[in-house]
Formats: sequence, structure tokens, C-alpha cells
Amino acid sequence: MEYYNNTLAVEASWLFDEQILSKPNYDYLKSNNRLTVIRRGCMNTPALVAYDSLPTRFKEAVIVKLGNKNPYNVVKTNLVESYIQHSARLSEFFENYKLSDGRNLPKSTRKEYYANAIVLEAIGTMLENKHRLRSSMGKKLKINWEELSEGVQELDRSKYPHDLPVSYRRLGDKYKRYKSEGEISLIHKNFQNNNAARVDNPVKESVITELIADSRNLDNAQVAMLYNTMAEQVSWQKITAATVAVWRERHEMETYAGRRGSSEFRNKITMQVKRKAPSFPLYFWSLDGWDVELLYQKTENGTTTYHHRPTVVVVLDACLKYPIGYAVGTHETPELTQQALRNAVKHTAELFGKMHRTQQLQSDRYAIKKLTPYYDGVAEKVTPARVKNAKAKVIEPYFGGINKRYCQMLPNWSGFGITSNKEKQPNVEFLNKYKGDFPDFAGVCRQIDMIIERERTCDGKQERFLALWAQMPAEHKIELSYENYLLMFGETTGFKNTLEASGLNITIRGLKRHYDCFDISFRKYASTAWEIRYDPDNLTQVLAVNEDETRRYILEEKYIQPMALRERKNGDSEQLHRIWNYNKDLEQEAIDFRANNYNVLERASIELPEFRDTLQKLLITDKNGQHKDNRNRVKMLKQAEKLNSQYEDAVLVEDVSDFKEGRIDYLRSKVDLSIY
Repeated sequence: MEYYNNTLAVEASWLFDEQILSKPNYDYLKSNNRLTVIRRGCMNTPALVAYDSLPTRFKEAVIVKLGNKNPYNVVKTNLVESYIQHSARLSEFFENYKLSDGRNLPKSTRKEYYANAIVLEAIGTMLENKHRLRSSMGKKLKINWEELSEGVQELDRSKYPHDLPVSYRRLGDKYKRYKSEGEISLIHKNFQNNNAARVDNPVKESVITELIADSRNLDNAQVAMLYNTMAEQVSWQKITAATVAVWRERHEMETYAGRRGSSEFRNKITMQVKRKAPSFPLYFWSLDGWDVELLYQKTENGTTTYHHRPTVVVVLDACLKYPIGYAVGTHETPELTQQALRNAVKHTAELFGKMHRTQQLQSDRYAIKKLTPYYDGVAEKVTPARVKNAKAKVIEPYFGGINKRYCQMLPNWSGFGITSNKEKQPNVEFLNKYKGDFPDFAGVCRQIDMIIERERTCDGKQERFLALWAQMPAEHKIELSYENYLLMFGETTGFKNTLEASGLNITIRGLKRHYDCFDISFRKYASTAWEIRYDPDNLTQVLAVNEDETRRYILEEKYIQPMALRERKNGDSEQLHRIWNYNKDLEQEAIDFRANNYNVLERASIELPEFRDTLQKLLITDKNGQHKDNRNRVKMLKQAEKLNSQYEDAVLVEDVSDFKEGRIDYLRSKVDLSIY
């Protein structure tokens, strides 16, 4: 309960909560003017009901809830409080007021100033009412500031957190200034333009801000010392470290780049783009190197050291943060990045049955010129991150999570970064005591293999990854042929090989291997020196590439046939017939080529001495395996032409078939045909 405009009032919500009056009953009494609402309810302001207007049974219920106490004795009349009214205008003024440096007022200060304003407004309203009343009686207003001050100090500070003066004289002065200057008079001079500031002109401001922005990253005391050294020479007032702190906070954004560098400025101050993860696999890959927080021991020249950390290059599919590929080495190299990309595309074949490319690849700019061909080979689009822009790469925070989830659980964990809290780092005494148990490089590689495998399968991640792949639009899936895979990532022998009758005989890692190609055109380049590219994990097929990479052939490892028929097994016959059929097609290719040349020359009526009687000199069959018929046909046609020219009454002989259809008897009487 409280007094409102000198009227004892009770909150309507309190009546509901205490079940003195129901809401429907309240609405009924209000509509019939059987109770008086002296203040309507609004946001954060409850409705107030005049206690005296309540029906008797409800008054009695109120007294019972108050412990059978008289409500008038429970609530002491406070004339100032009875005139206090909340003001949206004053609230908005203090909420939106801007200080000279662009800041808003602190939250607690806004509440304090607002309370001061509404209390002073209440005093003004009360004095104005009394003035009208006294004037109507022909009397002058007499203000009792002592009584007003007492009423102000008795206000509930939890409801009205004001800081108005206790002294009635100072309260009177505060009120008079408020009436003449308005609510701006309540804002303390420390929040206004600092009239007493020692840095009071643009030159001084420039000096202090440039010292704060100095690349040596000086602290406040050092900046004050340097500023005061200059101030002595030009008769400026000296400043303290506290003053520097104020200016540092005021110009944090403008001075940050000078103190910490442009890269840190972009990472910490500039606006960052908020992005969402891709909906499907192979839409976006992020690649980066990571010095794994795992120690291993290394022995060189009889000395064993224990401080080494491996480097792993990880290719992360941003969909579900799935590590699609990785490679482990002693340090980051372009070759290690190539191995990670190779592992990634091979893993796509393990997951999806065939190797695939990604839609987009993001990397840093390490060895960018050398690695760009490989990036282009595995991705439709390559979007390198800006230099030293760690926030742009989704993979950076991923490494931190892997370090905490897996590496920290291993006994050879080296800790977090050097900038981390020392209290969170591992026990160095423990590491020194058990360093002899650290794994070697091969052992730490096995640890990383285990970590990647667990990361791929944890929480059903791989199953969810495959499920999303099944839902992915088919037109967005880009296959990577095995030929292009070997062209990009295949290792080389370091030598060139030429085709022999037995195929290409290649030495790979000290072992002689034999390869051949069932593409007929490959035999046309027997003199070409081929570079061989291979996958050490799959030597059944290799790629032969000429010097300028304009010709490429996939070669198969030659099938080994047993000499003894007794040792033949399933599949030997099929492989043998495969070679026979290839050789048959190869021979026919040569025959068709020569026959085509002959037809061209014949149609052009060109007979070179070198080609005369070629069919008689060379035993070359046609596609039906015949040689003599073709040779005799040519001789007959030539003789028929001779007969046609000698015997005018003879029927023209146009084809060999004429000799088989009766005309041969006629010609025999004229010419001796026994030679045919």
C-alpha cells in the first residue's frame, strides 16, 4: 500500500495475488463505479485503487492480510511521494543523452538522475498546488524546505534511488537550478566537457594519442612520463597515468593498430562476416597446417632430445567439421600439403565409391604459387584467406578443440599456446620425469591417426556425413578421374621410359615392374620418352605422360601368364585372349592404314615406281585374310582393259565377273586366256 496524491491506495495486482478480489469481480465493481481507480496501470506501473472506495468486506480482508493492522498506520503519509509521477519524457532524455565523447550515461547514473528529476518535479507540482490554494485565499506561499528535505530523505531508495542533498538549503538551490536550466542541470560536470582537463586543445590531444598509439605499446605511466617531458619544455600542465587511461579508453579503436599491428586490428577491431556451415559435404574445404601439441623423442648423432612436435596438415570439410584428409610430417612443406590433398580425394573414394572434387577450397597463402595447381585440381573454386586473417578460416578454432578433446588426454601433451594461462599448462616436472616414455616420430604419427579416426567416427559424424551426401543434388557432385588424380598427386621415378616390345619396364622403389596399355594409339608413340606417375598405395595402374603433358595414357601392370599349361588358373585364358584380340586389332589398324593410302593414290591416278606391283611384292592380306584374289583381280582388270581396246566387236569387260558369265567363251576365240 502507498499514498498517491494524498490518497491511501492499494495495488490492484496485490488484491488479485492475495485472493482478496478476483479480476472479474474487480472489473464489475469498476464498471459500476463501486471502487475508484486513482491510477491506471501501464508498463511497469501497477494500477492503484483508493482504499476508501473498496466495499466493506474487501477492506476487512485487506486488514486481515496486513495482520489486523490499520492500513493508515501501516503506511505513513509522505507528501512528496504522493506527488511523484513517472515521466516517459525524462526517462528518454537520460537514456539517450550523449556525452561529449559519444558515450551514453552509465546505467546506475541514468537511474539516479531520473529519480532526482521526478522527485524535483513532484516538489514543483506540490508547490504549485499550494501556491494556487494560497492565492485563492489571498495569501502568499511559504515554502518549508526543512519539511520538504525530510520528506525527500524518507523516500524509499529502492523505488527512488536519488542522491538529492540532505541539507535543505542545498536542496532548495538544486530545485531552483533545475527549474531554470532543466534536466541538463542534473548531469555532473565530470560528464560534461571537462573544463578542468589538462589536455585541453587539439595539439595536446594529438601528442597523447600518438604516444598511446606508439608501436612500442607503452603503458599509461610511460606515456605520462614522455608527455610530461615535453610538457616541461612548452609549459603545459603535467598529467598522470589516470589521465592517460581515460584517453586510452576514449581512443582505443584509433590507436589499436599502432600498438598491435594492422593484422591484429583486422582480427580484433574490424567487423567480421558471420557465416553458416555448408548444408552438404564437399561444398567447402578448409586447409591449414597445425603444430600438434604432442611431444616425441628424436635421436641424432647419439643425442636424444624430447621437445619435438609433429606437424599435420588437415583438410576439413566444413559440413559437420569432418576431417576429410590429412598428412603428418616433421614440419610444414608444400609436399606435405600435397599429401593431405591426396589423402582427402582418396578418402572420398572410400566414402562414396569414387574420387570427387570439392566445390570450394580455402587455404592460407603458404607456398601459394607452387600449390595453386593442386588446389585447382581438387576444387572448382579456390579462395585463399587474407594474410594473417585467422578468423576467416573455420579450421583455426577446430585445432583448439582437437587439442583439448584428444591431445590433452595423452601423457606426451605439450600444453596450450604460449599465451595461455600458465595455471592450465601441464606439469613440467612430470614431463621431464617421464620423457623417456615419449613415442618416436612413428609413434606420434600413430597417435594422430587414432585421433583423426576417432574424430571422423565420434557421435555418428561419418554416418551423418554419408546421409547428407545421399541427399546432395547429383549435379553438385564432381568426380575426379584416376588419370587426373595421378597427374596431380602421382609420385615419379625420376627417369624417363620408352616403349619396348615387352611394354614399359619401370623400376619403382627398387623393384622392376612391367606395364602396358590397351589403347592402340599408344603404340604409335614408341619413340616417346614417358614420365611415369604412380600412387605408392596402388601400383596396379600408372600414368605415362610426355614432356609437355599433351599425351597421357593409363598403363596397367602386365598380367603374368604361366608357361606350363598345368599351372593355368581362372582368368589366365581371358587375359590371353585379351592380348590376342588387341594384337589382331593392331594389325588390322596397320593394314587399313596402308589400304587407305593405296586407294587415295589410285583415285588420284598416281602410280609411283616405288609402289608398282606392291601387291605382288608384299604379302599383305585384306580384312578377310585374302591376298591372291586381290592380286589376280588387279591383273585381270588390266588385261580386260587391253582387250577392250583391241577388239571393237567385243563386249566391254568391266569387271572380273564378266569372265564368269559367258563372255569368256567369246574372248577365248580371240585371245589366249590360259595365262589367267
